[in-house]
Parts: sequence; structure tokens; C-alpha cells
Amino acid sequence: MLEQREHKGWAIRFDPPPIPYRDFDWIAVHPDYDAWEEDGEYASNGKIVHAATHDALIAEIDEWEDDNAST
Repeated sequence: MLEQREHKGWAIRFDPPPIPYRDFDWIAVHPDYDAWEEDGEYASNGKIVHAATHDALIAEIDEWEDDNAST
């Protein structure tokens, strides 16, 4: 079952893929996230983060926000 949460407007969910690598268990998507196909490859505006734990994901969101803050 997918569990939906939110932090600073980012949609957060726990959705572990069927692989042993845990760094993608948690995903957060920015409200302005966009993705498209470009030359047959996936591309995005980068407004998405992944982490192994909820706490690590919150830290990733906060770091992304700090790194991309408008000055």
C-alpha cells in the first residue's frame, strides 16, 4: 500500500521497488515537477528526490530547497 505524505509542498510516498537496493524506497516530487521524453530518453527538470528512509528524504528536500532558493 502506498502511503502519501507532504513536506514543504513536496508530495512524499513510500513505494519500495522490488530490488534489494533501498535508496529508492522513499520518493518526493516537487509541485512544479515535469518530465518528458527527449531523443528517446527520459528527461526531467530535476525536482524529484529519493532516499532510503523518511528522515533522509526530509533532509534531501531541505537540502534541495536550500540549494535552489531564490535570492
